[in-house]
Formats: sequence, structure tokens, C-alpha cells
Amino acid sequence: MFSGLTIGIKGFGMRGLAAALLFMGATSAWAQEAEPDSILNGWLGKEFTVQSSTLNDHMPVGGKLTFIFDSSDNVVRVCTRTVATQKGPWRMDFANPCGVTMTFTLGTRFCSFEDVKTGDAEVLSSCHRLRSRDVAMRPAKVKGTIELNDMIAFLVKDTDGKFYMSILVDSPSRVTDQGTVIVGQK
Repeated sequence: MFSGLTIGIKGFGMRGLAAALLFMGATSAWAQEAEPDSILNGWLGKEFTVQSSTLNDHMPVGGKLTFIFDSSDNVVRVCTRTVATQKGPWRMDFANPCGVTMTFTLGTRFCSFEDVKTGDAEVLSSCHRLRSRDVAMRPAKVKGTIELNDMIAFLVKDTDGKFYMSILVDSPSRVTDQGTVIVGQK
């Protein structure tokens, strides 16, 4: 009887030890926060200026944007800043300084400005990009409604070594109707 009790205690001890180790492993894995992809790092924490836009009512030319990585939510936050020289105010979701979140998709290459202008979905699907869905960027044309847009920011590394983004509003198939926004470092 005593030996049965001893075996039972040893069995419980091993099960308890295994459970404790599993719990510690799960806790340490849970405690690790997400990290941004190394490709994305060049665009994070730098202030960009809206340099041109065919969508002036969506993003004001001259406005400042900074992209930061929120490791707790595993998203990129778009933080806006108003400057005296910008052509109009930030509106809707962009009026809240870090109110727009985007998710990063790793592609196989950086897009060029020409790639984005052509709007070829097959080419664009191979590019590194950030995307946000359901962003309110301007008041809706129909009173009492909210106009929501999809926004895709393609990472562009130009020959001058500077980092840029070419931002499409809505989907690539409708880009000819909506236009683009170019942001870059000063």
C-alpha cells in the first residue's frame, strides 16, 4: 500500500511539473509582443509629408503622417499632424491623430510609382503594402451616411534612397475613379 501511494505521488508530481512547464511556456509565448517585419522598419517612426494627391478632399497636401507599429495589437497606426502650410484640415478618421490602423502584407518586392499608377492588380499583389479597410476619410456625399474607403499604401524605395508610399483609395480595380496620394520624406 505504501509503495502504491508513493507511485501515485510521483505520478502527480510529474504531471504537476509538466503542467507548470506548459503554463510557463504559454505565459512566456503570450507575453512576447509582436515585432514589425524588417522590410517595414524603414517606414516606421519617420515623418512623411503628403506631396501630391488627386484626392485633396481625402488627405491634405502638406499634411504630416508618421507610421508607428503597435506591438500589442500587431498593427501599424497612422498618426497625423497638422501644420500651418497644409492645404486643408485632416478629416474624419485622420482627425484623430493615430485613429487609422493598417496591416502589413509582405510581398516579394517594392513597387515603383509607375507600378501603382498602372493599377495592374497582378503586379500590385506582389508588392510590400499596408492596408486598411473601412476608413472614413471625408464626409459622405449623401447626407446622414458615412463613406468608408479601403486604403492601400504601397512601400516605394526610390533611386534617391528615400522612403515613399503611394496610397490608393478603394481597390486597385477602381483606382482610375479615385486617384492616388504620394507621401515621402522631406
